Amino acid sequence: MTSMSSGEGAASRKLLRVLEALGSAEGPLRLASLAAETGMAKSTAHRLLAVLVAEGWAASREGSYELGPRARAVAAAAIRDPVNASVDAVLQGLSTEVSQTVHLGLAAGDHFIYTHKVEGPQGFGIASHVGMKQLLHSTAIGKCILAGVGDAELADLVRRTGLPARTTRTHDTLDALLADLAGVRERGFALDDEENEDNIRCVAVPVRINAKTIGAISISTVTLLTDLDTVVGFVPAMNKAAARVQGLLT
Repeated sequence: MTSMSSGEGAASRKLLRVLEALGSAEGPLRLASLAAETGMAKSTAHRLLAVLVAEGWAASREGSYELGPRARAVAAAAIRDPVNASVDAVLQGLSTEVSQTVHLGLAAGDHFIYTHKVEGPQGFGIASHVGMKQLLHSTAIGKCILAGVGDAELADLVRRTGLPARTTRTHDTLDALLADLAGVRERGFALDDEENEDNIRCVAVPVRINAKTIGAISISTVTLLTDLDTVVGFVPAMNKAAARVQGLLT
């Protein structure tokens, strides 16, 4: 067997050390603490964390870092932990109640990632899968997340990512997006009315921990089969499911 040279794979080993430190910590870690824990310079740790946050393997919250949704999804799948099984049961119950496809998505940097999906009983499939990254501005889950951030933070995100048009209905100006998010905050749920995919309408309600929106539960429907009033009528059941998921994740 050929041994690995001392320089080969150094960056990968450093990433693994960062993930190990995040996974073994009792709570979120500040940059200085993580750098000390891994024996890295703060600049190196910060650079690696930026990569992990962008890909959803770590999450940044108020200047501290913790495992992100992709890491949690992999861990849950590996050990079949009771929390993950319970979240699946809540989402399955919601899907059965409304006879639609249900997702849970968690914030991951400038995107969100689907961590759970329950297919509805319809004879068609929604083009999504667990681990898939999605845009924030064109999706109901993403708009729930964006409604929980300030206008300055939103403007910074738009400068970084732009507002790419997924369909002719996508909000492609900051003013239009801000107006939509004001409505999300007022009514407590978000809509994606064929803004991310033609013929698909989604509704989402936020999932919060310690008053911070970390993601959302969504229901995805086909516009030809389910009208807008029916979609909005799912919200009370979704809010009950979100409250149960929040309790499981806290």
